[in-house]
Amino acid sequence: MRVTSDATEVLEVLDESGAPTGASKARAEVHRDGDWHRAFHLWVMHPDGHVLLQRRSRDKDLAGGKVDVSVAGHVRPGETVLDLLREAEEEIGLTLRPGAIEFLLTQRSERRYPDGAVDREFQDVYVTLVEGRELTDYALDCAEVTVLYEAPLERLVGFYRNGGSLPVAGWDCQQRRNDALLIEDDLIAEGRADTVTSLEHVQRWWAAREPA
Repeated sequence: MRVTSDATEVLEVLDESGAPTGASKARAEVHRDGDWHRAFHLWVMHPDGHVLLQRRSRDKDLAGGKVDVSVAGHVRPGETVLDLLREAEEEIGLTLRPGAIEFLLTQRSERRYPDGAVDREFQDVYVTLVEGRELTDYALDCAEVTVLYEAPLERLVGFYRNGGSLPVAGWDCQQRRNDALLIEDDLIAEGRADTVTSLEHVQRWWAAREPA
């Protein structure tokens, strides 16, 4: 289990090219000092073309209560993809094998928050297709994720690009339906452009799977 508080989670410090520096720091210090570090992002899709989004717990140190990628976590020193897949199991109750996910890209993300925190990440972005599972089959950890939403991929990309609103089906960590109308304020403003880039890669991956 990867149970730890946000502030004390130990992260490997990277240089501007993404290479390890040999130093490690607590997460709170990394965000205070604006150190580069590595993160894991996983987009979960269903066969009907819907993609999952999570609403982060309000207790998260950055972007609490905001809507984010399906599964996300920091990469700790020495962790492998197998370790990182535990994030999916712990956050939303989804068990995956390493061969079930596909790598899309690594992107440099730099986010500056109003409280002075600077989040500089090399985000390793993956996607997976989950069959035979409904939104109501997921089990969420309330300390990490309060609601899981699903939305059509194409409409989600348009929402992130252009704003407005987006109706979504929802399932919360209390095992209740929790549908919503998402608005721009629900999104992580500091990371919106990065998310568009990430979702565009998901679009291309999805289009390549569909028969001509």
